[in-house]
Amino acid sequence: MTEADATAPRSEPVDIETFLDNVKFSAFHWRVMLIGAMAMLVDGFDLGVLSWVLPMVSDDFGVERTDLTWVLSMQMAGMVLGAYFIAPIADQIGRKRLLIYCLLAVSACCFVTIFTQTVWQLAIARLVTGMFASAVIANMVALSSELAPARKRSTMVTIVLAGSMPGAILGSLMQAFLLEPFGWHIAFYIGAALPLILVPVMITLLPESPKFIATRDPKDPRLLAILAELNPNNDPITIAPRQVTEKRQGGFTLVKDLFAPGLALPTILLWLGFISSFAFISAATWKTTVFRDLVGLEWHAVGITTGIGVIFGAVGMVTIGMVIDRFGFKAIVPSYFLIASAAAIGMAIFAPGWGMYVALAINAAAQHAAHAGLASIASTLYPTRNRATGVGWAYGAGRAASTIGPFYGALALDQNWGALGYFLLLAAPLASAGLVILFLLTVKPLTTIGRATAH
Repeated sequence: MTEADATAPRSEPVDIETFLDNVKFSAFHWRVMLIGAMAMLVDGFDLGVLSWVLPMVSDDFGVERTDLTWVLSMQMAGMVLGAYFIAPIADQIGRKRLLIYCLLAVSACCFVTIFTQTVWQLAIARLVTGMFASAVIANMVALSSELAPARKRSTMVTIVLAGSMPGAILGSLMQAFLLEPFGWHIAFYIGAALPLILVPVMITLLPESPKFIATRDPKDPRLLAILAELNPNNDPITIAPRQVTEKRQGGFTLVKDLFAPGLALPTILLWLGFISSFAFISAATWKTTVFRDLVGLEWHAVGITTGIGVIFGAVGMVTIGMVIDRFGFKAIVPSYFLIASAAAIGMAIFAPGWGMYVALAINAAAQHAAHAGLASIASTLYPTRNRATGVGWAYGAGRAASTIGPFYGALALDQNWGALGYFLLLAAPLASAGLVILFLLTVKPLTTIGRATAH
């Protein structure tokens, strides 16, 4: 089916997935992509904020740096709970509604964090923050995937995820210019304000998934409005009845479907890939501390390392979708993970010289791109009825492993291995992710976004 077919006059009911997969990429999709990127900006800042201010928090609370390891782990545990138990709710109430609820909850949690006075209070605040923030990620991926034309799906999903990088840029600016004069509390004031700015935009301009609406009520005015916007010829469109007869399924059934024939092994391998990737991400929460305490950088230089990671990470995330759409998953995602692993070793070898910054840039570009590629794989692997569940549980598997990631990364600090030992630790899970995903894409090739057998 061509773009012309998608918008040609229709005398017969249309398959909603076929229609959406073949519409012309338009201002509608740009709007969704921009709002999605803004949601990831908010989420990226609010999830990274504690690691960026951790040295100052530990000083203020009068505890050692590593005494806050379990606080980082509690945030990861919250993200596991959110991925498993909050994200899948969207498959029953809708993506948009859950996104709004979760962003409001993240704002409240950041505000509460400002007033914490003990490590326990801080840990509980970060646990709850992680729960709601992780559901935002899974459902923004699912929503952008369901709204994208098939040939642009990988590009759209990864650009949305790249929105987290400006959130990290905001974090680097906060480190460089606000942290010393205003203290660590300023970071959480910003974290509380950002969702409140975004929610009205999302309520007004973000559409619900038409695939989700169609399975509930094909005559829903929201669905008709979306189809009209995507159909510039203004020809009447009727949704095929066979696409709207699915019953609402409970959470257990949606999870069970992830292990249906042909999906069980790919699901397990996907989870292993997420586990490896998140092991790196959670261990890397110590990078600010390592650059500050072990490498010996001043705060403005630490801000530069964060900025380098953000800028090159954004470049990787923005471009990998287009590269995947051109060359396919198998040629790109595993290779990027292996390049990121080699670059992590480069940071170990060249620290603290200029070579460390070059290796940091390569690592950031390749690692962020490959991680975004994982999300695109997950959104392609599963059908609409349980896509949020599939993406959420894949993230949940990674988040579950990431609860021990901060302890893994802290080994270099506890055992006095120095910066060299720390960056060598970071290389291992990246290599593991590359090999696992290569196996996954051999078992279940996914050559074109949106055309996987899961559909």
